[in-house]
Amino acid sequence: MVAAKEKRPEIIELSRSLTGTPQCEDYDRMISGMMYNPTIPALLEARHKCRGLTADLNGLDTKTIPFDQIGDKRMEILRKLLGRVGEGTFIETPFLPDYGCNIIIGKDCFINWNVTILDTSLVVIGDRVQIGTGVGIFSAGHDTSVLSRQKMVEFGHPIFIEDDCWIGGNTVILPGIRVGKGSTIGAGSIVTKDIPPYSVAVGSPCRVIKTIQSVEEEMQDPNNEYRDL
Repeated sequence: MVAAKEKRPEIIELSRSLTGTPQCEDYDRMISGMMYNPTIPALLEARHKCRGLTADLNGLDTKTIPFDQIGDKRMEILRKLLGRVGEGTFIETPFLPDYGCNIIIGKDCFINWNVTILDTSLVVIGDRVQIGTGVGIFSAGHDTSVLSRQKMVEFGHPIFIEDDCWIGGNTVILPGIRVGKGSTIGAGSIVTKDIPPYSVAVGSPCRVIKTIQSVEEEMQDPNNEYRDL
């Protein structure tokens, strides 16, 4: 994966609809996958804000908050921390985002504890996605050039996890990846290439081992055990 040479208008346009994004030239370069400097004040401030809100989220006292209220308390903070989050989504803590504002999470998702999201570029998670413990979603990238590190420049590419996916524990998803709708990623996988919809994929590097029925096909299958639940 290498840095992009020009801005991505569709990614920039999507970012304009998100909460708390630090709109500036370097931000547009960052989310487009171009080389940028992460130490400019606007980006430092955005990460600092994220650290504070993350501390609030991870510091909620579950000893004093009833179980039937903790979801609402977390959602209150998530709406400030994330670019967008859907109803019914629940995130166990600790949860570790980088900017937070570059993360979109759909409705009715479940994210288990110790998930790290480096949202240098946008990370877009669909509806009803389940993510296991210890997963790393890394949109951030670095060139192999030593001079690039001395110059303090880096890049990132957006990641898309489509509706109804299950990401197994300790999986790593690398920059620029799209995981297709309804796919399952086996625990411990390292996802280096796009995964087609309705696939089961495992390994390092992650490879498709089989395809599965779509939702529509499952609903039409009289032998499907979940159809009438």
